[in-house]
Amino acid sequence: MSFTQSSQGTLATREATSEEQTFITDILKLYQLEPSEQSYRHYADSAVFHDPVSIAKGKDSVMSQFNGMPKIFARSDTKEVAVLASSTPSQLQLNLTQHYVFKSPIPFKKEGAEKTVNSKLTFKLNSQGLIEEHIEEWDHETNKTADDGFMGKLQEQRKKMDAKMVDTFVSSDPKKA
Repeated sequence: MSFTQSSQGTLATREATSEEQTFITDILKLYQLEPSEQSYRHYADSAVFHDPVSIAKGKDSVMSQFNGMPKIFARSDTKEVAVLASSTPSQLQLNLTQHYVFKSPIPFKKEGAEKTVNSKLTFKLNSQGLIEEHIEEWDHETNKTADDGFMGKLQEQRKKMDAKMVDTFVSSDPKKA
């Protein structure tokens, strides 16, 4: 077992199995603005993606969320990824540090603001090894839901609306993204 430093302190990590490494490489392509069928093959049709911005329900909606990222970001670089020791056969957890460079809103300027985000990614897998839930927690803080009271309910509704808006304007086909 090894340890990695994050904004949350020292986290226990372990080496990825060869099967996990293939999965991780494919999923990281989504975060690196390279959505492909290869990455999306890991998702069940009923998959749910939940992060602080959206709650996407269904594989097509998840695909639209990631296919939309190249429309917002000029670059996205993986700085660090580690498998958390708390992972199990039905749940893979990663500590991911991703550096995002926004597209510039200023004409003739190639790139805009930059942001580095440390996230805990949790992939809950079904019996076929497909992702049923993909949860991204920025700074390892639990995403708010209706279970957290009135403000959580408002946030949950906003995130669902955000996902539906992306679905409306972004294709779920990575080749047309």
